[in-house]
Amino acid sequence: MDAAAQPPAKRPKLVAYVMRHLAAIIVGMTALASSAGAEPPVARVSALASGKILLNGKPSDFKAIEKEFERLQKLKGAVWYYRENAQAEPRPEAMAVVELVVKYKLPVSMSSKPDFSDYIDANGISRLRKP
Repeated sequence: MDAAAQPPAKRPKLVAYVMRHLAAIIVGMTALASSAGAEPPVARVSALASGKILLNGKPSDFKAIEKEFERLQKLKGAVWYYRENAQAEPRPEAMAVVELVVKYKLPVSMSSKPDFSDYIDANGISRLRKP
């Protein structure tokens, strides 16, 4: 059952579940980044307030995103994720992308800027992303 179809009483539990897994993935990505020689491939995903999802700057559907995440999993890649209006309740499309990240156990780096020039650290602080 997708997040939008969850009864309102169960939705906070689903969001908490997803956020716990994201925290674990972020920790894993940090460990990966510190031990990496070559940079792993990265998919830049933007979840817009309108519900549109961009993959590497271009409008995309979930089939293409899932295919890319499957590829990234094989190559030990990562996802950089940006969500417009991050303080608001996430749209179902944004939650579906997060669920795919969890499904493929991909490291994820959250960004507060649409150009992915920053990342949100484990304490929720925006840090400049090193080129």
